[in-house]
Amino acid sequence: MKTILVPTDFSEISANSTDYAIEIAKVAKAKIVLFNAYHVPVIASEAVVIAPAIEELERYSHNKLEKIKTELINKYGQQVNIECVSACGFAIDEINIYTKTNKVDLIVIGMHGANFITEKLIGSITTSLIRSSNCPVLAIDNKVKFIEPKKIAFACDYSETDNKTILDSLKEIVSLFKSHVYVLNVISKKEFVPKIKEAVSDFISLEDNLEKVDHSLHYIHDNDIVKGINEFVLERKMDMIVMIPRKHSFIKNILQEPNTKRMAFHTHLPLLALH
Repeated sequence: MKTILVPTDFSEISANSTDYAIEIAKVAKAKIVLFNAYHVPVIASEAVVIAPAIEELERYSHNKLEKIKTELINKYGQQVNIECVSACGFAIDEINIYTKTNKVDLIVIGMHGANFITEKLIGSITTSLIRSSNCPVLAIDNKVKFIEPKKIAFACDYSETDNKTILDSLKEIVSLFKSHVYVLNVISKKEFVPKIKEAVSDFISLEDNLEKVDHSLHYIHDNDIVKGINEFVLERKMDMIVMIPRKHSFIKNILQEPNTKRMAFHTHLPLLALH
């Protein structure tokens, strides 16, 4: 892990996720890229509105980023290399463009409180990144304070791990913090039982992918996937949750579920979305 992108809107939530990212960067010896996207607001009104010039917005963004950089250096010393990047455009677009044109290994971004995946916040920058980014996204609740992620819950379907590189970010975090991965498979009692050959094939693929990772396998039978994840995470006292938001993955259903106040993320755990 060499480069960690930290989008910021200069809020307290962003400041918290930045601190979390710094702690990872210190261990990984990675560079931090503080990133801010700005744009001229579109105002639908018949009244005459004087909007700030692009140059003023760019200057403001640059100055704020440099101020944060100075504060971080004063707080953490020269342990981490910090770079500042401003971009004109909408946040999601600019973040995705930057990660595609630069070698970014991880995005660390804040999320707005325990209910960040509630229906009213679907479409927020964080949840949009979880869906659309080609780079792993680590979402940090505003109440999360950094602790080494020793116990990581990886909620997945075995078939999601057929890509040999999809777990690289997870493996790197495990290597950095000597973590144990609890592979959690939630099976609905009404769910169609896959053919034996398919199940064995998916299991072998997963085991091959986690060959050098300290891990254990766990199964839960529950018609309510959200409830199953919640109970497992709470009972085992996990430090982080990992998911793969693929098109047909159960996380897609979780993100669309209106009653997501029951989510395990209510416990203020970092969520790592792999792609």
